[in-house]
Amino acid sequence: MEYKNISQSDNQGSSGCKILTFPGVYYNDPSGNSKQIYNNSDSRIIPGGPGEKLPDSIPDFRPHLQRNGLILLSWDKRFYKKGALYTAYWVTSSGIHRYYASQPMHIEDFAQAMPDRKSYAAEDGIDYYGETRPFYIVHVAPELMMHSHQKKILRPEHIKKLKNLGIQVDFNYTYLLTREKKRQYLDIEGA
Repeated sequence: MEYKNISQSDNQGSSGCKILTFPGVYYNDPSGNSKQIYNNSDSRIIPGGPGEKLPDSIPDFRPHLQRNGLILLSWDKRFYKKGALYTAYWVTSSGIHRYYASQPMHIEDFAQAMPDRKSYAAEDGIDYYGETRPFYIVHVAPELMMHSHQKKILRPEHIKKLKNLGIQVDFNYTYLLTREKKRQYLDIEGA
């Protein structure tokens, strides 16, 4: 059986098999060319630890995304039909390690992002079937995402670095997503 016109690619692997190009998200780069950004090679991982300078082309959300009871782990930028959307990822700063993610948001609203759902330590950048791959990921605290016995040591060290940079959030606050969502709901109902 021979398959024809299934792929836009006529590339042949070393075994003589056709390599199928799956659809992805396209955007126009600065030169005006349409570029597919679904492939692994197109994602950039950008280190953005405390005190590290980010590239000029990357907006610095680090001071805006720190929250009481949470440590910002990273954020990513993805292109969807709606345009560029950003998602933030956090870990709790005290107690049991719980990981959260925000909703994907447009850049003008992203500084107000709050946790919206549970996440996994290294969820950012993972592709799920049919999802758009990140255009870039800024890792603010990548060492805190590792599943190691040292994460209990690394978290206080990272908090100390953040405090030395002048970050003034309550790192001792016990953040629970269900409680915070209920509080937001009650605030909206009472308004």
